[in-house]
Amino acid sequence: MSDKTLYLSDLDGTLLQNDASLSPFAVRELNRMIEKGLCFSISSARSTGTVIGILDGLRLTVPIALFNGVIYYDYSAARFVRVIDIDPQAARQVARVMEQYDLHNTMYTYQDQQLFACYTSLDTERERQFAAERSRFPQKKWRQVDSLAKTAENERVVFFSMPGPKEKMDCLYAEMEKIPNITLSYYLDTYEPLWYLEIQAGGVDKRLSVEILREMAGADRVVAFGDNHNDLAMADGADQFCAVRNATADVLARADQIVHTNTEDGVIRYLLELEAKGGW
Repeated sequence: MSDKTLYLSDLDGTLLQNDASLSPFAVRELNRMIEKGLCFSISSARSTGTVIGILDGLRLTVPIALFNGVIYYDYSAARFVRVIDIDPQAARQVARVMEQYDLHNTMYTYQDQQLFACYTSLDTERERQFAAERSRFPQKKWRQVDSLAKTAENERVVFFSMPGPKEKMDCLYAEMEKIPNITLSYYLDTYEPLWYLEIQAGGVDKRLSVEILREMAGADRVVAFGDNHNDLAMADGADQFCAVRNATADVLARADQIVHTNTEDGVIRYLLELEAKGGW
């Protein structure tokens, strides 16, 4: 009996087009291959608030990993199956540093199959639009609070996400590095010239998502696909790592194989080539 392989893809800059959508070709071919037995899933920094819409029409059979390995979500059943909290003391420290840097969003908490995006204010048009676009789906609710630090004292905090200009975010990153029991992901956004600092529980990253999804899928091997710095953790955990040709230089250097760009549906074409050679 041959080994079962899980094919695990990042979304933005990898599986998605440059407008953050799946091409009709990708949806059609993925569904056809999944129906024929392809074991396929997603590991993304996104949350359920946007992924639900992006993946609409896909018939996934394996749970997906979100927030860089924090959340495991059964897309077909519309249920959270595993959520990893940040250490409460560390979460409070992060929230206090955010307030010191005059950052008002976003801290994510979780309770009873509900994800909350907590903020004290949305000060710019970009922030208001960002929240509005992500408020359409019930799996993530935006909630204004008086204080992020006080909210962190009483709720299960699972993730922080902070965008900003590089000079400010470099200073923030240096400050957050002093806090124990957290994992930092810091990278240039795929769509706009902002740097993102994302924070989750210590030991949690996309490498952990490879391990957990491997177990959930009952897979012997994992082939992962990525394009950005936070995908390097997947490279460490997967049996094979493929970079799309548009990936950052560090990701291209780490790849076992380079496939076509995201706009050329490189992940899908790789899977089709395997199918033509006899399967996955």
